[in-house]
Amino acid sequence: MSIELIQEYVPVILRGFWITVRLFLWSLVFSTVIGLALALMRISPVAVLRWISGGIGWLFRGIPLLLILFYAFFALPEIHQSLMFDPFWAAVVGLSIWTAAYQSEAIRSGIIAVEKGQIEASEALGMTKRYYMRRIVIPQSIRIMIPPFIGNAINTMKQTSLAAVITVPEMTLLARQIISEDFKVAEPLLTLAFIYLALTTLLLMAQQGLERIFRLKV
Repeated sequence: MSIELIQEYVPVILRGFWITVRLFLWSLVFSTVIGLALALMRISPVAVLRWISGGIGWLFRGIPLLLILFYAFFALPEIHQSLMFDPFWAAVVGLSIWTAAYQSEAIRSGIIAVEKGQIEASEALGMTKRYYMRRIVIPQSIRIMIPPFIGNAINTMKQTSLAAVITVPEMTLLARQIISEDFKVAEPLLTLAFIYLALTTLLLMAQQGLERIFRLKV
């Protein structure tokens, strides 16, 4: 193990840092929007919407992300030319759909966790729907969904490393290139591990901060 080699590899691997971060952020945004839609469908009084949402969640939670990435990059263009994405956006599509299947459950759990009695009591006290949603329902829902939501986000951050298999030039692909060129394995992988550990630690700190904020509001 060479500290000098690790110091040499850090700037090389960090060339893919912002690609990894962009990949994560786009996937998080899209998966949150899709997950919210699926969660609302899942608690809808319309049975067909509940079945569709449940089926989508079952499907994408049951398929490995690697297979979804391959399908998004290699198979979608065979279905229609307009579905041809460059490697980055194919990875965003795959990660977003896969993560949304998990985020929908995190969001749904937060929504249904607020007791119906609290809503009925708010209405009995003459509160408007907008007021009790803003002051009672939404803060409690967010506080409940923060841990699973951030947990899923951390998992997505780590899974961005799989984008290397469809040639997205993120940090893992650059580490693999170092290994193939220098025939060194321990140093580039350890460097990569420390960077991912730093990123996931930041997300955990964000989770703790959000939990404190919403604990004070509830």
